[in-house]
Amino acid sequence: MLKEKLSRNLRKLRSSMNLTQETAAELCDLSPRFWGKLERCEATPSVDTLEKISLGLQVSLEALFEEDEVGGANER
Repeated sequence: MLKEKLSRNLRKLRSSMNLTQETAAELCDLSPRFWGKLERCEATPSVDTLEKISLGLQVSLEALFEEDEVGGANER
């Protein structure tokens, strides 16, 4: 269930920031292929990867798992 929330929120967040998968992956120091797997719910990120995403997209870790729709960059 958390994995699905993360997948959905990554896609929504990336779209709201007008980023391609490639650009989002680059900002987070991840490969575009792995980013795509995260968005398709085909990979499980480590805690280190979650931290990279949080820092790269400037959102809180909590925002990655929120039930509500993810908007722009949330405050930390």
